[in-house]
Amino acid sequence: MTVLVTGARGRVGRAVLHRLGDAGVPVRAASATAEADPAGGEPPVHLDLDDPDTFPAALKGIRRVFLYARPGTAERFVREAADAGVEHVALLSSLAIDADDAQDSPIARLHLEVEEALRASALSWTFVRPGAFATNALQWAAPIRAGRSVRLAYPDTYSEPVHEGDLADVAVRALLDDAHRGAVLRITGPESLSARRQAELIGQAAGVRVAVERIGREEQRAQLAAVLPEAFADTMLTYQEQRDGRPGTPLPDAERVLGRSTVSFAAWAREHAAAFR
Repeated sequence: MTVLVTGARGRVGRAVLHRLGDAGVPVRAASATAEADPAGGEPPVHLDLDDPDTFPAALKGIRRVFLYARPGTAERFVREAADAGVEHVALLSSLAIDADDAQDSPIARLHLEVEEALRASALSWTFVRPGAFATNALQWAAPIRAGRSVRLAYPDTYSEPVHEGDLADVAVRALLDDAHRGAVLRITGPESLSARRQAELIGQAAGVRVAVERIGREEQRAQLAAVLPEAFADTMLTYQEQRDGRPGTPLPDAERVLGRSTVSFAAWAREHAAAFR
């Protein structure tokens, strides 16, 4: 049983790849550049989820897939996966789908399109829907290293950041444990924290002073729109506004699936402290 890991150059995909390799599971790393670390498995394979011509070679001999969500070609990928003999797909989806305004969110719609393609297929599936990633805080690393403030439109917005290792561990269980077939796993970290508090914890872990400065929404929108589609930038800012000063409730699925406590943001900050020094 060989597992195809898409997005193997990304933080989560790479972690899934190495965990499968460490467990002795045959793996095939796939990325758009075919430069992924093989993690002791087969040589990396070129797979561009926007290019269906790359699907057949990547899927040959594969029985399970860790899939990053990519709309547009999802139905084609699912169809070719079934034709190639794939049995099960663990999809890295998004908790945005669960929001009350999901129909207005391009992030939710993107992931939902891929979920729907899998639901309509003959393949078995598990949907792993994470909320905020702890690694999102790495976007603050450059200003913190330079001694500048972290500039945010909503510094008191709350999230429940999940450690990338916990997310990868859940994804591996979703791939290998048939008990999770047909399940929707909603994944958060173990605590609800404001962005301001996350910055404080990073400062404590790195031994540096971290100042947080409030800026206007339009200024932050311009920063986000420089690296994201404008619709995504607007969606992210609206979410931050909705959670401004409003702690949430961490969800239990990760700890239930893993049978252990998940990693705190403070521990994540200690692990990544060097990035902020």
